[in-house]
Amino acid sequence: MEFDFYVTDLGSLLGGWTVNVVGAELSKYNRLLCAEASSSSYSTSDRVVRAGREDRDRWCSATRRLLAQIQALQEREEAVSLHLRAPFRGGLWWRIKYARRNWLLRKGYDAASARLRSDFAAALADHQKSMDDLPRYLEEYAMREKERVRREDEQARKKRAEALDGVSGPVWAYEIRKHSGGRRSFWIYLGSLDAGGGSKHTVREVHAALTAERAEHHYTGVYWGQETARALAEEYETVVSGWARLTGEVIIPLPRDPSDPPMWSKYHGAPSSSYGSGSF
Repeated sequence: MEFDFYVTDLGSLLGGWTVNVVGAELSKYNRLLCAEASSSSYSTSDRVVRAGREDRDRWCSATRRLLAQIQALQEREEAVSLHLRAPFRGGLWWRIKYARRNWLLRKGYDAASARLRSDFAAALADHQKSMDDLPRYLEEYAMREKERVRREDEQARKKRAEALDGVSGPVWAYEIRKHSGGRRSFWIYLGSLDAGGGSKHTVREVHAALTAERAEHHYTGVYWGQETARALAEEYETVVSGWARLTGEVIIPLPRDPSDPPMWSKYHGAPSSSYGSGSF
């Protein structure tokens, strides 16, 4: 059984850091591969991956361990760099009060910094050892997912092609929607592909209903359900040509009402459209 987890990078998990001794090392490795059981709060590009429980837990545990070690290193660095943190105001008083402490910290700062870098390198090596098989797994997972999507797309196309067999029977549905501003739309569905509409009709009955609708409302837009539109386009190149082949009638799906305001003008730049359908 496989479980979801998120693949991200170290920089996304940390969000931000001060560029000092530890921070300088983090900047070098901000793209370091990491794994989390839940999506990080700083990144929108986390990848959802599935893997067996043992591998997922090992990768996520390694990431949690590295984050805990980084936090401990940052706390140590803060303690050994207090002499560099003079307040914005009252600097003279601060220097006098902490003169001996600051002198001792300055004296040992280079050695402390070297230990911080060494300990970060050790934590990094431990993390990379635990994660060294993740890049290869991600490549294999991507190939698996690509093949899965290909099979699903092929099955979906086959289903759409089969749905167009025998479409002369009562397998169609339609509905008329009313919109603000008096706009109306006529939606057509092939029942085996899209849920929508009411009772089932033949294709000619649906077209007759459309003709009656447009006899009263000349500018009613015509739309097809998403999978219905894909099936028609795949079989007949376009949705409109497919509908014409089935009904013997060519229609303009989105006739423009001449009383509507212009779609563009010299004051508004490029033309725009009020229709978002990509079915045609």
